[in-house]
Amino acid sequence: MFIQSIHNFRAIAILMVVMVHVYAYGLENTPFYTSVFKNILSGCTALLVFISGYMFHHVFYKNFNYSKFISSKFSKVVTPYLFLSTMAIFMLYAMKGGYFSSTADYGDIAFFNADDSDPVTILKYYLTGRMITAYWYIPCAILLFLCSPLHVKFIHAARNHQLITIALLSILSIVVHRSYENINPIQMFIYFTPIYLLGIYVSLHGNPQKDRSKTKAFMFTLLALLIAIYQSYTGHQGNYTKEIFEFNGIDFMFIQKFFLCLSVYYLTNIYVFNNRIMNTIANTSFAIFFIHPWIITTLKRLPFYGEQSLYNPIYYFMTFALVITISTCSAVMLKKLLKPRIKTKYIIGY
Repeated sequence: MFIQSIHNFRAIAILMVVMVHVYAYGLENTPFYTSVFKNILSGCTALLVFISGYMFHHVFYKNFNYSKFISSKFSKVVTPYLFLSTMAIFMLYAMKGGYFSSTADYGDIAFFNADDSDPVTILKYYLTGRMITAYWYIPCAILLFLCSPLHVKFIHAARNHQLITIALLSILSIVVHRSYENINPIQMFIYFTPIYLLGIYVSLHGNPQKDRSKTKAFMFTLLALLIAIYQSYTGHQGNYTKEIFEFNGIDFMFIQKFFLCLSVYYLTNIYVFNNRIMNTIANTSFAIFFIHPWIITTLKRLPFYGEQSLYNPIYYFMTFALVITISTCSAVMLKKLLKPRIKTKYIIGY
């Protein structure tokens, strides 16, 4: 069953993801209030994970078949990932960029090593998605998909056991944090699993037609905002990252995003809209995810459209609008041009 509010949620989630990835165009050095705005946006991949969990129960659970589910995800997720990743890796190799460079900066990224051969580096790129912005999410998502039988068991569990599971795994995520540069798919899988389960839980026990409590919407929005303000007040901006077995305090970003997922869920149920542009963005959201890093990479190389280190919100929002417009139009045009000869879902996920 199609749910307009969830469709709108999907559009909002991908818009936020793109907004994070264009910070370099006028939103790097920001005053306090903009820092709060950035903390709300940062880590918003959690919204994509939440909606993925929601759709797992809403769409796939009723007639769940593991082999068919994995086959579907392979064609719509893994195949475009392999196709576009191969292009990105080839370009890095040809230009001796990234970790193919003899002067590569490894920093805190322990997974890649200066002694790696080219084939090993290529394999590590595929395993981590490190070859281009945002692609780290796909190895993490694949692990979530592979664990779908456990998610079915979660659905069958008693409601109080479901809540306990989400709570315990959330505590683990708060301690584990995200990995440096999102490089460790296992750590990212651990980190995002409770958000995925939260999406399943909301789909299982919620009802978009009835979940329109303005009190709950206000409460979850306020909690997310207060945590974002606290993060900015304490001088923290962006995600909390570390090695998986280190201890480095509490990940407030996880807590904030947990509340933000619920906030957006209730808000989109209260304020349901049917907008052609937002519907198109929602329909092409996965293609936008795959395409927008290429648009940003292209912009970086244009001599007349450079990154902006100074605070320039107008330039930032112009860049965001440009990237989202080109990404969406590219997805729609490619589908029209290549159909029916080539199924674009194998290339761009749409």
